Amino acid sequence: MKDKSDIDYKKLTNYILIALAAIAVLWLNYCSLDAHISSNSQLITDYRPKEDELAQYRNPAVAGIFYSEDKTRLDSEVAHYLSKAGSLSEYQPRILIVPHAGYIYSAATAAKAYGRLAKYAGKIKNVILLGPSHHVAFKGAALPKTDYFVTPLGAVQVNKELSAALTSQPGFKFFDLAHKNEHSLEVQLPFLQKVLKKFKIIPVVYGDASPQELSVALEPLLRQPDTLLVVSADLSHYEDYETAKELDTKTAEMVAGKQPEIENHMSCGAAGINTALLLAGKQSLRPEMLELVNSGDTAGDKERVVGYGAWSFSGEANPHQDTQRSALERETENLRLFAETYKGEIRQIVSRTLREAVAEHKHFSPARKDYPDDLFNKGASFVTLKKNGDLRGCIGTIMPHIAIAHDIADNAYRAAMEDNRFEPLSEAELPSLSYSVSLLTGLEPIHYHNEADLMNRIQPGVDGVIIRDGDRQGLFLPSVWAELPDKADFMKNLKIKAGMNPSFWSDNIKVYRFRTVEIMSDEN
Repeated sequence: MKDKSDIDYKKLTNYILIALAAIAVLWLNYCSLDAHISSNSQLITDYRPKEDELAQYRNPAVAGIFYSEDKTRLDSEVAHYLSKAGSLSEYQPRILIVPHAGYIYSAATAAKAYGRLAKYAGKIKNVILLGPSHHVAFKGAALPKTDYFVTPLGAVQVNKELSAALTSQPGFKFFDLAHKNEHSLEVQLPFLQKVLKKFKIIPVVYGDASPQELSVALEPLLRQPDTLLVVSADLSHYEDYETAKELDTKTAEMVAGKQPEIENHMSCGAAGINTALLLAGKQSLRPEMLELVNSGDTAGDKERVVGYGAWSFSGEANPHQDTQRSALERETENLRLFAETYKGEIRQIVSRTLREAVAEHKHFSPARKDYPDDLFNKGASFVTLKKNGDLRGCIGTIMPHIAIAHDIADNAYRAAMEDNRFEPLSEAELPSLSYSVSLLTGLEPIHYHNEADLMNRIQPGVDGVIIRDGDRQGLFLPSVWAELPDKADFMKNLKIKAGMNPSFWSDNIKVYRFRTVEIMSDEN
């Protein structure tokens, strides 16, 4: 007969084992939930950078050389120049062209333009500064990664969101070296600090740059009523007084006629002026010349002079102009900033997912301890694989439902192993594989009257498109426009993808547009 204590001991042992098993099950469930469906409540399309306690400052390079390094004296001098500036503008200036020489030579001319802003100081929240590089040779346009530009009058905050958005445009990149010793933008800041209230800057220094590319990239920003473009440009260089006057008068005539054909010998900043003229043409802005002088008129001899001009561009408000960014535009800008901030981590997630999928037959799941918290905000993505330039898999999600880190890992795995159009990816294919990650905005319904009207409303190269008719649905990413640039071909192929006859049409078809921001495996 067994002792009662033995029976109790066995019962206790069983209870302990059951408890341990329950704890193990709970722990495994917790780990699974944390790894696979743990998401923040935020969306990546609402991304905003956090305040950086270790903010970076671009300190003055020419204080004490081009203008006074003493705060009190500089404040007084700028105030004096502005007090002599003259009358205000009837309409809000949208573009200024101003010189960038030492204040003794050109500040009085610049003040003629900056004085026009006083009436609108509370309305201007963003200032694009566009000026030529004098010290560093490079192609395109450079933006700084610094958070603030400093003058003796204080620090001016850089609009990091809009700056990051510009780097996605052709010819634009982050390049701090171009800004380090550059004076063409710096000399404008004390005037802006004196005239405006609370504002941010988007500093753009250009090297060998196309005015057409510059204008295309800047036009959406300038469309906003709270944004001003300041173009920094001196005119003719080192001609005698009379030759300079003749050359600068010709430049003034071209500005008046909005002819974007200023040549480099006519201005140290010709590309900037031509950019301003292209933008003025697009937005129906009128140029007004405020002053045209040279250093022989201000503080130098007349043997070798530099020309200085000031212009203000303004126009009556256009009631038909879109003055507010759409939700898609705002979300696209947010995604560009998100992608620029976290593209390294996103590439790491895709690369590890593909490697573990083909080599170990494992499904990689990013852990919170290994990646920034923002990557666990919800988002929607597509992962596209290509082998030697040919499609090798493409899987994605349309609506945000889990953390973007998990969404990207899931889609990368499925594109490699579960796209039923292709055999599962093999390890031998990895060296010849490239990929792209598309981050998706939300969907915007396209309201139309008929198919022809719909075709007019779709923007080639920009819009991703979804069509739905009952249970049938087709989606094309914006990248598909590269292969199907014709609208009719694009729509026919989209219908086929949705399981429709390419000639089929019903006014009950629901159509949505969206935008994407791309992260490529083979780009910096």
